[in-house]
Amino acid sequence: MRLFLGLLLGFVLGWIATSAAALTYGELAGVSQREGAFAMGAIFLMGPLGGVVGAVLGALLARR
Repeated sequence: MRLFLGLLLGFVLGWIATSAAALTYGELAGVSQREGAFAMGAIFLMGPLGGVVGAVLGALLARR
C-alpha cells in the first residue's frame, strides 16, 4: 500500500512540477501563448513525462 501511495503521489507531484516549470520557462523566454498551444504542450506532453519520472522516484523512496 505504501508503495502505491508513493507511486501515485510522485506521479501527481512530478506532473505538476514539470508543467509549472515548463510554463514558467515559456513566460520567461517570451514564447507566444496564442491559442494556448504552448500551454497545452506543457500540460499534456511535458507533464506526463515528469509524472513518470516522479512516479519512479516516489516508488523508490516509498520502498526504502
